[in-house]
Amino acid sequence: MIRYPAKGVSLPVAETADVVVVGGGVNGASIAYALAARGVTRVVLCEKAALASGASGRSSALVRMHYTNEWDARLAFASFPVFKHWTEIMGGPSVFTHTGFVNVVAPPYAAALRKNVEMLRSIGINTVALSPGELRDLQPFANVEDLGVAAWEPESGYADPAATVEGFRRRGHELGARILQWTAVTKILRRGSRVLGVETSAGRIDAGAVVAAAGAWAPELCREIGLEIPARVKGLDTVQVTRPAALAQPHLVFIDNVQGSYFRPESGICTIVGVPCQDWDLDPDAPTVLPPGAPTVGAQILTHRIPAMEGATLARGYRAFDCYSRDRHAILGRVDGIDGLYLATAFSGSGFKIAPAVGMCVAELIVDGRAKTVDIEAFNLRRFAEGRSPEGPYPYAPRKDHAGPD
Repeated sequence: MIRYPAKGVSLPVAETADVVVVGGGVNGASIAYALAARGVTRVVLCEKAALASGASGRSSALVRMHYTNEWDARLAFASFPVFKHWTEIMGGPSVFTHTGFVNVVAPPYAAALRKNVEMLRSIGINTVALSPGELRDLQPFANVEDLGVAAWEPESGYADPAATVEGFRRRGHELGARILQWTAVTKILRRGSRVLGVETSAGRIDAGAVVAAAGAWAPELCREIGLEIPARVKGLDTVQVTRPAALAQPHLVFIDNVQGSYFRPESGICTIVGVPCQDWDLDPDAPTVLPPGAPTVGAQILTHRIPAMEGATLARGYRAFDCYSRDRHAILGRVDGIDGLYLATAFSGSGFKIAPAVGMCVAELIVDGRAKTVDIEAFNLRRFAEGRSPEGPYPYAPRKDHAGPD
């Protein structure tokens, strides 16, 4: 529930808000919009640079629902209609490109994938398991020799990341939210067990609730008020290629668990591929320089799964920073012992597709006292102390780029 600064606390004159959202990525913008849509009249979002200038703007923005646990899948499932019906729900041009999506695994994980497909179908997700031969029928140019099975989502695809953030900004602004770009939150203000607001580069904002949705900047921001979150900053590397003439038509979105990566079409003639990155504990304010070997690794991933990509040419590459939790799942919800502080961070490289539902859930938590769109209790910070995780019973091969440096 929204709470206001404690009575009797004397503070200098400052701006006042009901809720301050820290961070202007896709989840921060979605939360600000959802709060305004719920009728919270004084919502302020603070972003230290331009909106979507961090990981969100460089996201590959896959829109799919395949997860190995129910709770992430439910968030993705609740988010999917917003992407699919963006113009009707949010207004403005569509941000979604429909391609279809497959998640492929090696033979030892075939049974696990089939179990997960059963779980996803029980939720209502349109997905089926395909044999390697059936996948080859869908994508005749794909190498399926090392695959055990594939999960096929015919309705899925990808989104335009910057346009998605802008859409949330526009609708939030229309509903009364204040979106302050180039306004860094330098400190969350706390007195005892209660949040009082934030200090920013433009002055103080008193508020009864603060949502830390600052991505790679969240651990340090929380540390300054004595809250350690079990998360670390990690690099995200992406390479874009121009496809050869033989692959002029866009292909499916692939998550390739055999190689620990993904790739998707982009802008009609290009493909982007995620390059596994094992650089941890980075400074998110450092220059985002792509390692020199990343294009070669990206090329190897693409040509292994689609041999005709041998004729592709490098277009560009880029690095972003994200916050990875200890168990590689988001940290969402109120913070026990700090009244008025909420976390929406540590999405661990997988936060874009669930952002619409995250916004709705955090707004419900603040306004109504609990999330209703999806039960997000599994993502609460206290899970680490209690020794539990949202991870499901049928995981796939561990990803090398998810392994910590120690």
